[in-house]
Amino acid sequence: MKIKLMIKVTTAYRFLFLFILTMILCGCTHDMSRREIDEINLIRVLGIDYDGNEYTLSALFNASGGSDPEGGAPEEEVTKGKGKTPYEAYENLKSKATKSISLGHTGYFLIGDGAAENGINLCLDFLSRDETIKMDALFFITKDTPASDFIEQGIENKQKIHEDLEAIRQKQEEMITRNDNTLVNLTNEMKQTYSSILIPYLIPEESSFLTPGYAVFDQYKLKDYLDEDTSTGINFIKNIIRNYPIYINDQVGLLISYSDTKLKTKLKDNNIEIIIQVDFESMIKEVNTEENIFNSEQLELLTQEQNKYLRNILDLAISYSKATGLDVFQIARMIEKQNIVQWQDFKSSFAESISDIKYKYVFHSKITKSFILGYDWNGNLLVKNERFVK
Repeated sequence: MKIKLMIKVTTAYRFLFLFILTMILCGCTHDMSRREIDEINLIRVLGIDYDGNEYTLSALFNASGGSDPEGGAPEEEVTKGKGKTPYEAYENLKSKATKSISLGHTGYFLIGDGAAENGINLCLDFLSRDETIKMDALFFITKDTPASDFIEQGIENKQKIHEDLEAIRQKQEEMITRNDNTLVNLTNEMKQTYSSILIPYLIPEESSFLTPGYAVFDQYKLKDYLDEDTSTGINFIKNIIRNYPIYINDQVGLLISYSDTKLKTKLKDNNIEIIIQVDFESMIKEVNTEENIFNSEQLELLTQEQNKYLRNILDLAISYSKATGLDVFQIARMIEKQNIVQWQDFKSSFAESISDIKYKYVFHSKITKSFILGYDWNGNLLVKNERFVK
């Protein structure tokens, strides 16, 4: 009797599972996700421009829709839409496309300097409301050029733009611990209006693209472009550096292999003091001198030199913030978090206080290891791994 009852219960559970699964599958919305993949143009890269009170959206997609049936590299095409707002331009783009289009696979958004000057918030608001968009999609600014020209020039140079941008993503991940130019991060940063928004900018090369530094936005509008060293200083203060090369007097090359930056704020009598503590380790990568640098005295001098080198990098970023009065380090958010009560009375005057912020440095660094070429007693070349800990 018990066995029969268990069989009935098991059968009932199976029927219930199949019923729920059927309802889920049948309950899909009637959007384009029900279409075959070859019926959709998957936008890989979307450019956003603004000129003459009009937005232009340039969609880069594979001409064959999905994968090339011949197995070769699919051709890339560009379709444009125009409108008074980004959304209107997107609807115009949909009407011009030969197939249905989707932002669900768009990994990269390029914003021309015209659209950046008009306001990044208008672009991000439109995109963030699309339920299919990838939240880890990356944003770049095309410096001194419309995004449409940037894309078309890449096609003329026979570049695979989507693949080149993917290569840039990989290079970023080799140098820094996270990409802050994602949709989800930028929309979160927009909530703190006291701070600037930073987005990497692109410049073209013969067969690739470069990202030399950050574009700075104040009140959502493009304010300035930073050089590579100043942008690196910001990355150190933001604690996102994965590795970074150091060159000392053209004699010794080092590589920072570990870095940890901690910021502590002190708020007193409307005066802000920020203590920047940087703990980092480096390894010796190149020696262009006959002098023995591996004794304790020389290693101590190298440690002091690498601290000085890094301080100069941080000084560039801090000098820029103080000179422009722009909060490029997200200091407002940090002060608010570390001084919740005091921040309420201080936030109205924060913008005027940025140029007067006092910074103090604390460096804890060491040279941890080096690979030394040498010879054994028989004259055979060997590699010796030396580890130095101060």
